[in-house]
Amino acid sequence: MVTGLVVATPAEAAPRATVKVSRTSVMPGERFSVVVASGTRVRRPVVLKYRAGSSWRSLRATTDARGVLRTTTSTTRARVDYRAVLPATTVRGKRHRALSTRTVTVRTVRPAADTTVRVTGGQVRVAARVTPARTGRKVSLQRRDGSTWRTVVAGRPGNAAGRVDFGVVGTQRDLTGRAFRVVAGRWKGAPQVSGAAQVVPAPPTSSPDPTPDEPLEQPTTEPTTEPTPTTPPRVTSLAVEVPGPRGPDACTQIITTKTDYVKGRLTFHDRRDGRFTTVAAGLRVRGNSTASIERKRPYKVKLDAKASLLGLPQSRDWVLLANHFDRSLLRNDVAMRAARMLAVPWAPHLESVELRINGAPCGVYQFGEGIETQDGRVELGDGDTLLEADTNDDDDPEFRTDRGLRVFLKDGDTNHPARVRQAFQEVEDLLYDESFPENGYRERIDVDSFVSLYLVNELTKNLDAGFRNSVYLVMRADGTLAMGPPWDYDVSQGLYELGYAGDSHLPSGWWIGRHFHPQFPDDGWRQALLPSQLWAEPGGHYYNRLLTDPWFVEQVRARWREAAPQLATLATHVDEESARLLESATANFTPVADGGAGQLVWAAPEEIGTWTTVLRFASDPDSGVEPGEGWLRETARLRDWIAGRTAWMDEQLAGSNG
Repeated sequence: MVTGLVVATPAEAAPRATVKVSRTSVMPGERFSVVVASGTRVRRPVVLKYRAGSSWRSLRATTDARGVLRTTTSTTRARVDYRAVLPATTVRGKRHRALSTRTVTVRTVRPAADTTVRVTGGQVRVAARVTPARTGRKVSLQRRDGSTWRTVVAGRPGNAAGRVDFGVVGTQRDLTGRAFRVVAGRWKGAPQVSGAAQVVPAPPTSSPDPTPDEPLEQPTTEPTTEPTPTTPPRVTSLAVEVPGPRGPDACTQIITTKTDYVKGRLTFHDRRDGRFTTVAAGLRVRGNSTASIERKRPYKVKLDAKASLLGLPQSRDWVLLANHFDRSLLRNDVAMRAARMLAVPWAPHLESVELRINGAPCGVYQFGEGIETQDGRVELGDGDTLLEADTNDDDDPEFRTDRGLRVFLKDGDTNHPARVRQAFQEVEDLLYDESFPENGYRERIDVDSFVSLYLVNELTKNLDAGFRNSVYLVMRADGTLAMGPPWDYDVSQGLYELGYAGDSHLPSGWWIGRHFHPQFPDDGWRQALLPSQLWAEPGGHYYNRLLTDPWFVEQVRARWREAAPQLATLATHVDEESARLLESATANFTPVADGGAGQLVWAAPEEIGTWTTVLRFASDPDSGVEPGEGWLRETARLRDWIAGRTAWMDEQLAGSNG
């Protein structure tokens, strides 16, 4: 039993017939096994049903003498559902009744290969990390010689976390400016995947970076390649040119509303490979609570034409996240990384960039994918609907459930709101029925997606996890409710302290199952601070119910055990990003008079007495800490928090307390 999470109840009897898959998350083309067990040790007919769209297809076969059917297959579709029906049959005079199984789902995940180049004592070391991790998958290291990639280390097998250490590959003096990448080989039918190039930096020098941050004189909508600079910086720069003033006011006085796009051009300097890309686009303010933060607003970016930016799939729709409250600038990054480790079907990819508007430094932002229904992001089947649960009172919801949850129809099949509402209400009713959990609710939710999102939110202690804000779901055409992609983690991971949940900022202690109440305490200050948000709305209840089902908790434990080796690397990732972003983050918190963006590493004057009652910053306004040191305090606190949190959860879910 997990203390504080679930009350011990008798174990559920195993079903008579089951269908299982060797992996619930696969790469496109990767072979996996589907096994049907009838529970009767006789040879009998079986109908294996599978669905990759809106309709089921059937494969008719016969089990072996043990009552088992095993088949190997692969898919390139975003998801495939499997279930089996075993018709009634008579074998050697004995009648065997008809059986059916629950539905299991296999999802495809996008493979990736990340290259890490480190310089220690003048020696260059290279390592790789391949996701999803496959023990034994061979990874090669390549170096770019002119225009040709040449293999310098061939076929080293990855470990259980998908990591390969290629060791020392040469000296910094000899390799400055040279590019390396890793290539993961084919794996059980899945194609090879190459990582982005990483350039060996030059030793520190006092001379300025010769590559300007200003946009190109003649912007184009096609990428143009420039020679790799002698001293390549580590963080991509994004220069935005729009009509309006230049100087510091450009960051705060030009793009100011959520309704009107300001037309301009964006020039990316991807400093990993020296490439410049310029596109035409419109920008407007986005977000809820952060939209009102004048000193650093978040933006929605709408390109004039689809484009692939920073190596991500083509789209017109992008975001620039300010991460104003998160002084570490890394909480969203860590959360999305954890989500991919926990087999969330898709989590937005976000890249740190140095933003300039009309030449003025505006600070470190995250540029990347927003929540959009398109190939490579949220992929919907025919008749599926993307939903959002949210308590912000900007718009009227499409409907409220009987327990008060506000639901918005965002995309997909939005023409049948009554059907969606009925199906959603049926799921809610099942979760609260007296016969729960033995009432078939598992057939009406996508269990895997609920397990994955629960763990992401429990791991990060996400404030909005209780179905309050930015909670995305998918109602499928067959009436199955699934959790959607993760979003909005800038005040998670120890940053936010709730008065009625005293350990919300600590790395220990259960979060979702313990602290969410039907509504926030009505102490008035929240409503005064953000009057557009319905603080008295209910939250947290669906997961509270699911965590009373021992079977669901066992799925949580299993998923955690599978992902734990990768999750244990999150603290190291924070350290790596701290080193990579140090120069850019220091400039983010450097005063405007000294050439920086003028953001504050401690509480801003307008935050004192309001946000400081709940947000925990590492430095006080009167500390006198230098910008770079103050930022490193924030990243160190985040690193220690996520290390402590993963260790505590591992003890609860995989250790002696699990």
